[in-house]
Amino acid sequence: MTDWYTKSIEEPVRDLVKYLRNNGINTECSCGHDMYIQCQYRPDGFIYDLHCLLFEYFSGKEGPNNFSDINYNIIVNHKVIRGNYHSSMDIELTDKYGNKLNNNKGDSHEN
Repeated sequence: MTDWYTKSIEEPVRDLVKYLRNNGINTECSCGHDMYIQCQYRPDGFIYDLHCLLFEYFSGKEGPNNFSDINYNIIVNHKVIRGNYHSSMDIELTDKYGNKLNNNKGDSHEN
């Protein structure tokens, strides 16, 4: 009898998916060909604080930039190379339909 992991998870990531799930990480999907594992994440700490700040900022806006017109994605990138990590995040603003906002001024600024 084959177990669920053998039947459902591709070999290159199977052991890691099983290890993560056995340690309380809920994996949602994975792909052995593209070598990725997607996991559920519940915002806490800094991410939760950032969400609260953004929510407060947009909920206090009047007109076209209020919360009914703007959504956001907080994208966290925690890259580890040879044991050293670099963490960063993006805040991506979208309209109420999920389209990325663009000011169309042709300017690009980094903060």
